[in-house]
Amino acid sequence: TGWNEPDDSGEMLGNGFAWGQSSHLLAWIYHVTCSNGNEYGEQQQQLAPSRVYCAMTTSEKTGADVSHAATVICENGATFSLSGTSLLPGNAHSDPPVAKRIKIKIFGTKGALFFSGNDRDPSSGKLEWLRGDDDDGHENVGTVEVQCPELGFEFEDLDQDGIGPESLQCFIDACLRKDDYYVGADSLVGLRSVQTIDAMYRSHVSGNCENVKG
Repeated sequence: TGWNEPDDSGEMLGNGFAWGQSSHLLAWIYHVTCSNGNEYGEQQQQLAPSRVYCAMTTSEKTGADVSHAATVICENGATFSLSGTSLLPGNAHSDPPVAKRIKIKIFGTKGALFFSGNDRDPSSGKLEWLRGDDDDGHENVGTVEVQCPELGFEFEDLDQDGIGPESLQCFIDACLRKDDYYVGADSLVGLRSVQTIDAMYRSHVSGNCENVKG
């Protein structure tokens, strides 16, 4: 069985760009759209996918999906569009290396959040909040505030040297039951991401808007 082919169980459709890269973007979206947490310090999930419509382009050589465009309808009525492609010329291992280009825009009741850049260049972008209505009145509407200005655009830590990327370090700290580590993608974020991608593949095959399973 090739890497791009599902197994004989029939429970998995496709294996390409959506699983390989869009999973990272979806995890970021579902993680960031969590609230600050309840009285016990637990994050409360705000976005839960309900239905998904998606169209994909596949490789003639491998059959794997190389680009897609999807609309995700969430249980709370929010919707978001998601598109991605592996057709950007070059890659992280080419000479010269070519970075991923990411662009995220989130619109809500408190304004808009923008996060865009080149994942090999932290200076290429920043997390910006375009303020909407708030308790202070309307004088701050439209004001741009840079969040975490010391970080710049840091979408993925690709460091393979030394003790590895921060995600690996946090995973090891969690396994060692340390108290101070960052939970960047917990089980609920992983579940929402997998549910969305599964529905994307089923929608592409059926040509219809598909309900999220589970």
